[in-house]
Amino acid sequence: MFREGAGLQGAEGLTDLQKAIYELIVSTGGVKREDLAKKFEISPQEAENQFALLRHCELVKGQKRSDGVYLVPFDSLNPENV
Repeated sequence: MFREGAGLQGAEGLTDLQKAIYELIVSTGGVKREDLAKKFEISPQEAENQFALLRHCELVKGQKRSDGVYLVPFDSLNPENV
């Protein structure tokens, strides 16, 4: 992967917005896309774009929960499988 090859780990090399989103997801254990858009005052499309980039970097992923889909840290276990 490019990030690993470049020696980047965690939030290194991300924009300020991407870092803030990543840190929120890590600190809360998961956030819904719509809540992310509201929190950072960005459009739902921009939230999706930022999520796609973070997902591509293998920093976050989507996780289905009983009340919807959450963006969670990439290494999170599915609570239903624990």
